[in-house]
Amino acid sequence: MNNSIFIGKKNIWFAFSSILIILGIVSMVRNTSLTGAPFNLGIDFTGGTNLILKVDAAEKVFLEKGEISAQVRQTVRQQITEVLVSDNIQHIQVTVADKRYFSVKSSVLNKETLDKVVSDLKDKLGGVTVLQSDFIGPTIGKDLQKQSVLITVVAIFLLLIYITFRFEFWAALAAILALVHDTLITLGLSSLLHLEVDSAFVAAILTILGYSINDTIVIFDRIRENTRTLKDSFADIAEISIRQTLTRSIFTVVTVLIVLAAIFFFGGSSLHDFTSVLLIGIFFGCYSSIFIASPLLVMFKKLND
Repeated sequence: MNNSIFIGKKNIWFAFSSILIILGIVSMVRNTSLTGAPFNLGIDFTGGTNLILKVDAAEKVFLEKGEISAQVRQTVRQQITEVLVSDNIQHIQVTVADKRYFSVKSSVLNKETLDKVVSDLKDKLGGVTVLQSDFIGPTIGKDLQKQSVLITVVAIFLLLIYITFRFEFWAALAAILALVHDTLITLGLSSLLHLEVDSAFVAAILTILGYSINDTIVIFDRIRENTRTLKDSFADIAEISIRQTLTRSIFTVVTVLIVLAAIFFFGGSSLHDFTSVLLIGIFFGCYSSIFIASPLLVMFKKLND
């Protein structure tokens, strides 16, 4: 095919991805030298303090109406976050607990700092009661790191087996390498942008892998269908198949990105890092299905013909 953009220009796409991956690795190495860790690790991994707070204003609404409205929850969460930020507390996560209380996770707070935070919260919100105060130890954080890596590796291995049975080994290898590509770029840009890495981050990575592999399978399915009917070279068939599924891929990713953008801008600061990871990963998941997985499949097939 004379106008082969996706397969014929594969070296350009491979070079672009390589540059992003290298930038990410450089960022991780730099962060390790400066902070001792390649990422901005949250308290799930490093240890910290977990508070359960009863806020009188929200409690009054709950007792009157049986629930706290989303607007009230968002207002209280924002006020708590503002207080902790003003007290120079790091790794802040504020969520709703048991539909009426507020869970606050942060870096380790000693008694003096905790007393000051509670005092400032009372000044800002009125009545505030600490119902529970827990310390998350670094040992638990290390165990969670190991489990997160294990979960990701197992997920990729199971996908390798699934795609091998559904298509063939070379298709599975191309798809898995595309997933590795997505993971490396997401990790690298997360390091570069100093996004917080916590248990939600791991969930985001797994979500990205699921999205990416689904998009890749759609293209591989079309390639397999066209192989049965077209007499062109495998590279041309792959090019044709990508173009046939391109509109679907673009519409799907744009729809998802619009929803994520809405969550990013209107979902509150506590969701910014999580949605940022998803925005990066979903975009490059679509990109890799078109520009990485399919060209890799063509290369593998050519090497084994």
